[in-house]
Amino acid sequence: MNSVNKSEILIGQLAAKALLEEVFTAPKPGLVDPYSTGAHKDMNLHTFRESTKAITPYFVKMALQGISMYEEPENLFPVIRPVGLEAEQAMYQATDGVNTHKGAIFTLGIFSAAAGVCCRKLCCVTSDALLETEQRMVRTILLSELEQLKSSAPKSSGERNLFQYGSKGIRGEAAKGYPSIRNYGLPVLREGINSGQDWNLVKIQVLMTLMSSVEDGNILARTGLEGLKEVQTTARTFLKNGGAYAPGAEKKLQSLDSYFTEKNYSSGGCADLLAATIFINSLIETLKDKEEFQCRKESYSTEKN
Repeated sequence: MNSVNKSEILIGQLAAKALLEEVFTAPKPGLVDPYSTGAHKDMNLHTFRESTKAITPYFVKMALQGISMYEEPENLFPVIRPVGLEAEQAMYQATDGVNTHKGAIFTLGIFSAAAGVCCRKLCCVTSDALLETEQRMVRTILLSELEQLKSSAPKSSGERNLFQYGSKGIRGEAAKGYPSIRNYGLPVLREGINSGQDWNLVKIQVLMTLMSSVEDGNILARTGLEGLKEVQTTARTFLKNGGAYAPGAEKKLQSLDSYFTEKNYSSGGCADLLAATIFINSLIETLKDKEEFQCRKESYSTEKN
């Protein structure tokens, strides 16, 4: 089995590992973790484990599509979308109809395919190459969709958020090259790792940083702009007071979990972005020391807005 054949399996495994890393991060205010189901009554740790197991093969399939279509990333997104829908059906079957990972399938599916492109084209993965490849894959299609959705009746919570609040949601994130991951997720993750912080605390610091800045579609759909503003303000206050690395942070987070659960706040969008951040970092770290992945000096020219 050559390195290309190995790549899609490794990518799928790392995507699954990132999803489990996210759900095992604790304590997470309003979100499912090993100690709490947060603001969710229909899912728990077991649900997330079963869902992750069910959707992993589809990340492998999307990575393989990226490897196969590495010369034409602009045509890749329509090819992997049906695979993503298959993954959603597998998720619902594994969870008895509970939506545990729909947003994560979208984001990690795109990044799985983009990672396939990078492995085949560049023989490595860097954050710039991955984010630029992802943007090339989706930008034109998603921006067109967002324009079309403005004049049609909303059919999902994300579309209702667009109609009510003008929020472009995860489509907007993807079309812009995931600025929340580039500007917040990865820098905070790397800072925590490089300064020797506890891994669980690093993940919490990333999550709370994302919560302080991201226009989370799950919060908007559940509690509107007022809820979103309170979550962002609360996260900013937590970070100003030392964040996850401060003494007593765990007790503060447990208290926030109780409050967020009572208020029905669940930053599921930020949880997906945390998983994606972990996935990207693990791809880079896992591949950089492998001899078969020696990065070629190629780059993409991508417009960023």
